[in-house]
This record gives sequence, structure tokens and C-alpha cells, in this order.
Amino acid sequence: MIVSNATPLIAFVRIRQLPLLQKVVGTLVIPEAVAQEIAAYPAGQYGSIDLLQATWIQQKSLQSTQQTSLLLLTLDRGEAEVIALALERQAQLVVMDELTGRKVAESLGIKVTGSIRILIRAKQLGYIPAIQPYMQQMKQVGIYFSDRFIQAILQQVNEA
Repeated sequence: MIVSNATPLIAFVRIRQLPLLQKVVGTLVIPEAVAQEIAAYPAGQYGSIDLLQATWIQQKSLQSTQQTSLLLLTLDRGEAEVIALALERQAQLVVMDELTGRKVAESLGIKVTGSIRILIRAKQLGYIPAIQPYMQQMKQVGIYFSDRFIQAILQQVNEA
């Protein structure tokens, strides 16, 4: 099971590459808070995902809110529910871009990946020839990555 936060989904939909995300990860699970965040985008508008049509994205409810309540001291609701759901369901991976959420998840023993790592995997699998154009598109549509981070990643994948 792979549990996702909203930001990676929104990043891929904004660059019109949701099918690429699906190819790399297969099925994703999201908690209710993430579904609500995604549903807040009006249908057909920039960043919207029709969760009824995207059957590879499955919404799951938390069995207990206790873990979420503790995580809300540090994280927003979406991040907290993603981590709580991953712990409850013993997910193999969490997809999250926010640094604080990633650090909390890792401190709890959860394996974490993000949008850029998914692009790298897509390149490794031969789905895309290079990640640089996709990173640039994400940056242009408001997904923030520092220039230093971008350069480090491009060097790592021999695109610098």
C-alpha cells in the first residue's frame, strides 16, 4: 500500500502528468483529509482531480483519530492523516513533499518518497527521457523547489 498526501497529486495534475504518476506508483491510497483538499479544487479547474474517475486513487478512513490528534501538534490535517493511515495500515510507502511531514514520517519508521523521486523512477523505468523538463514545469506552476535542490537532483541523474 502506498499512501499519498495532496501535494504530489496536485503537482502531477498541474503539469498534466497524472497518468505518469499512476504508471510509476500503480494504486494510491489517500485519507479523507487529502480527498477533501483535492475536492476543494473546482471540477475542471487547474489542479482538480475527479476522484470518482481516478479509480486508481482509493480513499480510506482512519480507524482511530488518536494518532492524528497527536500529529496535528506539528503537521496539517492532510499530512497527519497520511502518516496515521500509513501506520494503521502498515503502508510500504508514503508520498509526501513537505519537509516537516517527511521528517515526522521517517522518524516513525515510514519510508517516504516525493514528486521528484517519482520522476527519477519514471526515468529509470524508461517512461520519460529526462526529469529536468518536468521539474521546470512543476516550478512554473507553483510547486516550490530551491534552485540548489534542483541542481543537486540534476547532477544526481546526470542531467546537469
